[in-house]
Amino acid sequence: MHDSPLVHVAQLLLILSVIFVAAKIGGEIARRYLHIPPVLGELLAGILISPYAFGGVELFGVGPLIQTHNNLPVAEELFFFGQMAVVLLLFEIGLETNRKQFISNIKPATFVAAGGVLLPFIFGFGTTVLLGFASIESMEAMIPALFVGTIMTATSISITARVLSDLGRLNSREGVTILGGAVIDDVLGIMILAIVVGISQEGSITAMTVTMIVLKALGFWLGLTVIGSFISTKLSKLALWFKAPGSPLVIAIVYGLVAAAIAEVYFGLAMIIGSYTMGLVLSDTHLRHKIEKSIITINKIFVPAFFVIVGMQLDLSSFTGTGDKSMFSLVLFAIVLTVLAIFSKMVGSGLPALLFGFKKKESLRIGLGMVPRGEVALIIGGIAITSGVIGSGIFGVSIVMVIVTTILAPILLNLTYKD
Repeated sequence: MHDSPLVHVAQLLLILSVIFVAAKIGGEIARRYLHIPPVLGELLAGILISPYAFGGVELFGVGPLIQTHNNLPVAEELFFFGQMAVVLLLFEIGLETNRKQFISNIKPATFVAAGGVLLPFIFGFGTTVLLGFASIESMEAMIPALFVGTIMTATSISITARVLSDLGRLNSREGVTILGGAVIDDVLGIMILAIVVGISQEGSITAMTVTMIVLKALGFWLGLTVIGSFISTKLSKLALWFKAPGSPLVIAIVYGLVAAAIAEVYFGLAMIIGSYTMGLVLSDTHLRHKIEKSIITINKIFVPAFFVIVGMQLDLSSFTGTGDKSMFSLVLFAIVLTVLAIFSKMVGSGLPALLFGFKKKESLRIGLGMVPRGEVALIIGGIAITSGVIGSGIFGVSIVMVIVTTILAPILLNLTYKD
């Protein structure tokens, strides 16, 4: 009986129900009582119901409700659900972005992204070496520092976009610059990741390999943006040609899912870059107006689950000490890395914004908007620990940095919009 696939499905439905309820309770408490963005309540709810906290408690003699699976905090099927949710969220954000304003702000966004990659990478690499978690004596000993530096470069476009959308500032000048900078930031970060993975696998990497990685990444993103702009009307007409109820919505979602899959599988980019760019391509078409409300409704169900699952990845037990590293050294590493993660994005991204004519408060908003690390950093950390180049201690430190920056940045960004 217990080997039946239907029993497994029933267990997944039960866990998904817990995730949904936790997301709504966390979001409600955050909005109604704490007066902070609901996403923060969803993240904290995820921490509480994770398999490392209350989700790992045995109930009624049937074992823990939520268990880890191959370094994932939930079953792979639910992890897929969360990833599809964030793909749909970025597709929606792309649809809601003013494409003309996005393109007009691409230059400052590029410099904002460059500064938001370079300074955090230097700080992440240097901190890992200085605190004794890596060494520059050999390429192999340097790899943990390279991965931590790469994790530091990430920017969670989904977190910031959610906050800007809730504030009604998604299409403000600084909002569009943040979104553009976050997309370019993640393109650059994924390119760095590909280079670091190549080094960890081969022990070195050639200039030709680096060039190919860069060309593939930029080629996909720019190609989809430019070509998509020319064929967006045709894509819209094709979807609207279907008259069966719900068909245009399904075809539009397929566009986003295909772009996300191609970005990940064939170009080594994060799926969210593909879905966001496809949404941006369709943002000024008739299709956008036809499906926008439906996409928003779907995401109200799906997206909170993703943020709960992000919170569920924090394992506090890793701070009791691992290997030759004490609890004190791990906590110190987490504190220093988190402080530098916030400072490096605020300065690295905020200063270029100031130089491009943004006011001080607008530059501060841009810097804060680039602070949350979110899903891309988690993807990088997951690759690193799965490949064995970093241990659970460094992974735990990285997760704490991701969670803290993801929690603090929306609060601070929200405050800058209050008079």
